[in-house]
Amino acid sequence: MAETPPILARLRSGELTLLVESGGAPTFMSDRPGFAPLRGLLFEHPTLLDGADVAMPAVGLAAAYILMHSKVGRLFVQHLSQEARRALEEEGIEHHANGVAKKLPDDDAAVHEPLDARAREAVTPLAFVEELRRIP
Repeated sequence: MAETPPILARLRSGELTLLVESGGAPTFMSDRPGFAPLRGLLFEHPTLLDGADVAMPAVGLAAAYILMHSKVGRLFVQHLSQEARRALEEEGIEHHANGVAKKLPDDDAAVHEPLDARAREAVTPLAFVEELRRIP
C-alpha cells in the first residue's frame, strides 16, 4: 500500500475539508463542509490557488473545474471521480488520489453531485465558473 502524502495526512489530522499549501507552507485551511471554502477562494483570493498544492477529501467534476480554472499545481485527494480525473489529466494537472471511482462515496456525492451536474452542463471550466458567479 502506498504511503499517504504528507499534505493528505495534515488534512485528515486537522479534520479539514480544504488545505492549500505553497512552498510547503499552509496558505489556507478550512473545516467548513461543502463548496463554500473552495468557492470563497475562487472569488475572494484566487491567487492563493495559482500553482499551489491542494488537498481535499473528495473531488468531483465541479471541484476539478474550479481547480483547473484556478491553475492549481497539484491535487491530493482521498476520493476522485473518474470524470474529474479525466478533466485533470486533459489539463495536465498532477493529481494523487487514494481512490478513483465512477461515483464518489455517498457522503461526498451528496455534497458534490448538485454542482457536478451543473459542471457537466457548462462543459468547460470557464463556463462553469461563470455559472457559479450567478448562483447566490
